[in-house]
Amino acid sequence: MPFVLLRLVHRIAERSWRAPALVLAAAFAAGWVLIAVFEPSGSKIKQPHHYLWYFFVSGTTTGYGDLFPTSAGGRIGGAIVIMAGLTAGLVLFAELTLWMAKGRTLKANGQATLHHRRHVVAVGYEREGLRAVIGQLRADPAYEKTPVVTVFWPGQLPGENPDPGLYDVVAFDGTAYERACLEHARTVLVVGRTDDETVRVMLGVVAYLRRHGSPPVHLLAGLRDGGRRAEITEALGLVGPDIEPVDVDDPAVVAVAIRNPGVAAIYHNLASTLDADSTLFRVDVPEGAGEWPRLDLAIFLLRRGGTLLAVGESHRPNARFRLAAEPGETVRGGQSLAIVAPERPEIPWNELDAAAGAGAGGERVG
Repeated sequence: MPFVLLRLVHRIAERSWRAPALVLAAAFAAGWVLIAVFEPSGSKIKQPHHYLWYFFVSGTTTGYGDLFPTSAGGRIGGAIVIMAGLTAGLVLFAELTLWMAKGRTLKANGQATLHHRRHVVAVGYEREGLRAVIGQLRADPAYEKTPVVTVFWPGQLPGENPDPGLYDVVAFDGTAYERACLEHARTVLVVGRTDDETVRVMLGVVAYLRRHGSPPVHLLAGLRDGGRRAEITEALGLVGPDIEPVDVDDPAVVAVAIRNPGVAAIYHNLASTLDADSTLFRVDVPEGAGEWPRLDLAIFLLRRGGTLLAVGESHRPNARFRLAAEPGETVRGGQSLAIVAPERPEIPWNELDAAAGAGAGGERVG
């Protein structure tokens, strides 16, 4: 029997907070018994809710003096409570402080288990790029308070998280996806150090999500090598049919892709070959060629197998292109067109002039 008792005490004392907690519990019970037995009948301190208050203020050595025992036995109980508070209470408070500090350190170093839901997870850490993406996300009210977690590779984050107000960090190991709550994320962005690594890591992400039977998670694969986009996209398609490739060199594009599932494919196609049978071409409108409503020009090109994507302000190489049309916008000579077509379009400007005139009821703009 003594051996069993010693084993029990040892198991309780294995955790440093358990022993002082046990001492406080014993002092609470002993003080209550002595006060209940020896205090005069009708004494307020004998009432359970008043005794709880007395135990708290006396155990923390505050001692308001509004309640106190008057009998010898009650005072012995009060002394037990005060001594337990001065010893075990202070030890327990110190342990609590250390535990909180340890939790903060673990979180700052990426060792803690998080409890986020509907958050964004970036697997792969590049501080400036991540900060830029988060800045774009925070501009959208729907993502203003969405938590962001980054899983970083060994050596990527020396020391503690430098931006604790922007994102949480998780060190990559066998439990990283679980600690990052990957199965509860709304979007997971994988950015490997190379595109090949992105494919390998995405394979692990998809396998983890399938094992945990999670609801559909928006998956984005950050790509770097423009020359291999088609090859990498094909490999990602084998990993999962719903994985979207996105160009990580432009944080604005990444943020748009996170906020709008499905849009990343458009950016990706524009950056590579658009569709299997189409390409993006720039066509300069000759000076003095005329002026037409943008809608009429778009319809004219559609009938010839082309799509007007954007209109540039001039022929300059760095001319600003505008995708969205303004009400009543016209296109004139000296501007440039971004056109999606199977081959470089040869536009018969005289036919366009006639078509625009007919579309405007016989009246040409300009």
